[in-house]
Amino acid sequence: MFFFVDDNLCPSSVAAWFHKYNYNVSLCQQTFSQRIECSLPIPIISDESDKDKFFEWLGVLSICGNLNNNTKNDYVNTYKCPSPFINVGQVRYLQWTGFFTRKQIKSLYTVVKEYVSMIHTLPWAALHVQGFSDSPVSWDLKEHTFYTDGDNSYTIVFRPGAHSIIRKSLSSNNKSRIFQ
Repeated sequence: MFFFVDDNLCPSSVAAWFHKYNYNVSLCQQTFSQRIECSLPIPIISDESDKDKFFEWLGVLSICGNLNNNTKNDYVNTYKCPSPFINVGQVRYLQWTGFFTRKQIKSLYTVVKEYVSMIHTLPWAALHVQGFSDSPVSWDLKEHTFYTDGDNSYTIVFRPGAHSIIRKSLSSNNKSRIFQ
């Protein structure tokens, strides 16, 4: 969630404004974590593939769900990778947590986009940005309605050839949208 209309506005200025009105202000520390999944089937995304199943797979990956259902009649885990898929040696999952400016997100977007365009064997890479759920405003500075949360997120799937898919979740009172 981005409140800054101007990228030149310093986050400490925002903190100073809240402090001036007797709000407790603390610095939100950014954190980084990563993991590598080995010997994993990953879905191939194309114009014809089921986008909902693809994004479901991304969600299972992000929560460390079991994506290797190799056991027949496994009642604990019945999840299967959507078809079509390929088996890959490694999947790298990187996660940054904290408050980020639009400029930082845009920089990360550019890096991921350029990386996918340089590595021609990479089937895709995804960038997910999740806003704070208790934020009082949504996209385009729209207020959330009473009794709804602020689920504001978007996922960009970068594919070779500068093709991308964007999925937005704008808030609990709006449905998910997919753009190609």
